[in-house]
Amino acid sequence: MTERPSVAWTARILTIGTALSALLLAVAFVLSVIDLDSQATLVATLAVTILLATPAAGLLSTFVEVRRVQPSAAALTLAVLTLLLVATIVALLTRA
Repeated sequence: MTERPSVAWTARILTIGTALSALLLAVAFVLSVIDLDSQATLVATLAVTILLATPAAGLLSTFVEVRRVQPSAAALTLAVLTLLLVATIVALLTRA
């Protein structure tokens, strides 16, 4: 039987990132309702940035947590992170 790695940090990062972005999106909605549009845009941008960064942070945490027990899974997380980085760079370089 193989040892199962703890993924407590991964679960915590994904939960906190999702909850925080949802909270900030709600705050942005309220700000827009009360006609504070520039503040709403700033808060919404922060919320979306956190929402987009959460899976990458979760993958990084997974790599750290599983690298000793499941090296092939750790290598796969690095491959996915690399693919996300390349896709982000391509998107930034090709935007209109």
